Amino acid sequence: MTDFEHALLLLLLVAGLSVLGRWLPWPPLITYLLGGVGAAFLPWLPRFQLDPQFFFLCFLPPLLFSDGWLMPIRELLRAKRPILMLAVGLVTFTTVAVGLVAHWLVPGLPLAMAFALGAVVSPTDAVAVSSVTEDLRVPARMTTILNGESLMNDATGLVAFKFALAAVLAGGFSPGRMLLEFSLLSLGGFAVGLAVGYGVGRLRDLLRSLRVGATPVEITLSLMTPYAAYLLAEHLGVSGVLSIVAAGLYSGWRDPVRMDAETRQAAFGVWSLVIFWMNGIAFVLLGLQFPSLFSAVTHQFSAPRLLALTAAVAGTAMAARMIWVYPGTYLPFLLSSVRARETPSRPAAVFVVGWAGMRGTVTLAAALSIPLLLPDGSPFPGRDIVIFLAFGVIAATLAIQGTTLEALIRALGIGEDADRPKEERLARMTAVEEGLAALRDLEPSATSEDQNAALGLVIAEYEQRLSVLTAEGETQRSARRRRHAGHHYRMAALKAERLALDKLWRGGAIIDDVYRPLQQLLDHEESLLVGSAPPPEE
Repeated sequence: MTDFEHALLLLLLVAGLSVLGRWLPWPPLITYLLGGVGAAFLPWLPRFQLDPQFFFLCFLPPLLFSDGWLMPIRELLRAKRPILMLAVGLVTFTTVAVGLVAHWLVPGLPLAMAFALGAVVSPTDAVAVSSVTEDLRVPARMTTILNGESLMNDATGLVAFKFALAAVLAGGFSPGRMLLEFSLLSLGGFAVGLAVGYGVGRLRDLLRSLRVGATPVEITLSLMTPYAAYLLAEHLGVSGVLSIVAAGLYSGWRDPVRMDAETRQAAFGVWSLVIFWMNGIAFVLLGLQFPSLFSAVTHQFSAPRLLALTAAVAGTAMAARMIWVYPGTYLPFLLSSVRARETPSRPAAVFVVGWAGMRGTVTLAAALSIPLLLPDGSPFPGRDIVIFLAFGVIAATLAIQGTTLEALIRALGIGEDADRPKEERLARMTAVEEGLAALRDLEPSATSEDQNAALGLVIAEYEQRLSVLTAEGETQRSARRRRHAGHHYRMAALKAERLALDKLWRGGAIIDDVYRPLQQLLDHEESLLVGSAPPPEE
């Protein structure tokens, strides 16, 4: 089989496992992982040889960039203290704790390599957490902290991992020198990422102003941005990981207000597909490596010993997080300046944050990026056992925390903030009021009877929407029920239109050039209805 055929086979496997995962009671990443392990035992399936550096370059930039792009800047700044406590303090604590335990338990594992293992299992996975919480109305602050932590600890953990690998190559390291280099690399990487994000944004603005840009061109530039940020930073000798994060944060702040509607809709679709592919293929590939990886480490360790080592390392990583989150949350409130700005989180919410420590694609990509050989051609010390234990931590956290997190959130009564519905209502009211004002400004320009009638219908619709939003008490609930009914009836009518159109096309009564534009129009109307649907009744 060729490499292209291998890629097609992996995509087909990911798609099949995604369908299967909809009926399984755990996050989809577990399904990909187990599916990869099972597929590895199929005799007709080819054996995939991974280039460590290619794997890191291929998977990490788009995943980190998308996390940064989706991160709300306002909430990130408001929650910067707890995020930094987790992304810096917890990463350091986990790296040291896991490193010392691994160095103690694994014979012959160099201390620097043990710290590399600790660094590689310290980042949490936002995709694994969001796959559990996306259907739950958890507080926005909790979501921001978990997503912001995942974004920032990806950067800090991977930078620490790079330093640990460098220490393996150098035979040792100086903490003072490491701290200085870490600061320089981090600041330089962040600056490069901002510059790349700004430069690509200006290029897209220029192409649009010259009317030579188009939606496919803009999306292509968007997809290339994380790779440009990473490669330029690495070429300049600064942190490529932080460069990606900075480019993602800047682009996420810029793009929503600079893209047109068509590009914005298409970009969301393309990026969703890319992230789906990346996460699925990465975990399937990890599962496919398991038999050969297991065979490599069983030459040195027995199966019961491997199970015990995995339990010890995974247990240390999970325990370190639970130990850290409570003092990390409450000790800062001993300072009057913190007490004046913030309200302490509920212990139940802190426990959920501590339990939401699943590891995922970043841990996987970093572990598999460990070089095969030292510069002198000898095997890289401890590579197989470190990758195996990283595999074990991913599997254990997904299996234990990932399958119980939703039940834990429900049992502890974690619910939506009171401010969220108010902010949504404010946004809807402001948008409708401004739209209504713009329509009324157009009334003098409606000179014909048809124009007046059309404008009157649109104004009436906006006035009805505003009356629903401004209604109080029973009136508001009654209006909301009418809106629900109206949405239901409109969706039913759209469904009937779609079936009629499909029947005409299938029967050969209309050609593709007539069918497809009308189909896209119905799709657009349906997306508008879904986007403007009122919140469900409590």
